[in-house]
Amino acid sequence: MTVTDKVEMVGPARAAIGLMSLLIGGFWLVMSPFGGDLTDAFLGAVVAAGGLVLLLWHRLGLSGRPVSVAAGAAGVTGTLAGLTVYASGICCMFSFFESRGWPLTWLGRGAVADTSDEAIRLARLESWGVYPTDLLIDLVVWAYAGMVLAVLIGLVVRAIRSR
Repeated sequence: MTVTDKVEMVGPARAAIGLMSLLIGGFWLVMSPFGGDLTDAFLGAVVAAGGLVLLLWHRLGLSGRPVSVAAGAAGVTGTLAGLTVYASGICCMFSFFESRGWPLTWLGRGAVADTSDEAIRLARLESWGVYPTDLLIDLVVWAYAGMVLAVLIGLVVRAIRSR
């Protein structure tokens, strides 16, 4: 398989992923305009913008290597930075849950007991559990954010140089 064959195979795959991302991100934005919050707006906008970048990749004319590095770095950095977001709550009769991660919570622990104090005590004795699907989505969303940012910076630099 030659390099040309590999490039020809990447184009349709990138277009398919871009189209699906654009549709999913757009659907997310449309379905949560009033009941959503910053998290919903961030998720929808980043996934839609990332899909648009993938669909228009051949027209952007940017090098894939720096954009890929930026996307990978942003994916890991953003996901780890999301651990600083902490949420906890007592629900029902009586359960206590703690979670970390943003935009999706991908690390959590919790317990159910006869009293709220006992539920909190039991939850804090538990180890943190990872939600693999949410972790993967976080990585992808942050990688898309890095890709979009790298493309925007590349386009601005190109526009400034062409003046």
